[in-house]
Amino acid sequence: MISSQFPGEGGLEDAIVNRGMRRTATVQEDWLAWLPEEKDRLFDAILNELNRSYGILSVTLNDAFNLCRQGKLAPAREQARMFAELFDRLGGRLRAILRSLYEHSREFGIFPNTAPLRPGFFRSERGQQVARANNLMAVIRFRARTRFFRKLGALEEIVAGLQREARETARDISDGVSVSWRKQWTRLEVLDYDLNTSLRETTIVLKSFLCVLPSEELPAFRQRVASLSPKSSTSQNRRSAPGIAKVEPACRKTAAHAAPERPALPQNRRGSRERPAVVDNNK
Repeated sequence: MISSQFPGEGGLEDAIVNRGMRRTATVQEDWLAWLPEEKDRLFDAILNELNRSYGILSVTLNDAFNLCRQGKLAPAREQARMFAELFDRLGGRLRAILRSLYEHSREFGIFPNTAPLRPGFFRSERGQQVARANNLMAVIRFRARTRFFRKLGALEEIVAGLQREARETARDISDGVSVSWRKQWTRLEVLDYDLNTSLRETTIVLKSFLCVLPSEELPAFRQRVASLSPKSSTSQNRRSAPGIAKVEPACRKTAAHAAPERPALPQNRRGSRERPAVVDNNK
């Protein structure tokens, strides 16, 4: 797990020489910024893979809800088991990206603009608690490297907790030991929502990181991401579809609309004028 405690926090940052990299003033500007072709290609590849994985996860949960409505509890329980496996796989991918950002920044001293997490973007109690602490620490700690590392640590903690709870909840459902199956199914929807929020936050952090990453360090970072990422399964790749991440499960629209708005994730960074709905404290 990424640590949020860093001994001698001031020493490394004070020793880092400004390498003259042009940087924007805010996270919003990072999101709209142009990336060189090689960086943009890597960013698109990572984003597309995450979106496909989440799309499959979302459809799997939607199918499980449909089976429940039809009274087909046995196949619905099997869908819950499948959901937990897909959830864990996507969580592993997100944690690999966060670990790659952490390790590269520690080694090379790359500290991008960082906006703190917002509790209102999460629905689980633990997610809101960690986001609230990160938001508070962003006010207390002013060093760029400290804000960046603490956000990585907070996201990793949230994702790890979501993975653990999804496995436990899905196991209770699939084994038929749930006392209140309606409550457990609703819990899976909340965990799915928070994993999507974590995906969006990770993507925003990655874009800001690529904005300040020197081009000569891109191959090393690409290799680090590849080495830490879980291997994709053949079966999942066969089920992937380019536009699947845009699907919103019909049976969960009411719950999603009632929840707080999460950071926007425009698909076209070259032409879109949308901005990630995050608070930026880097001015």
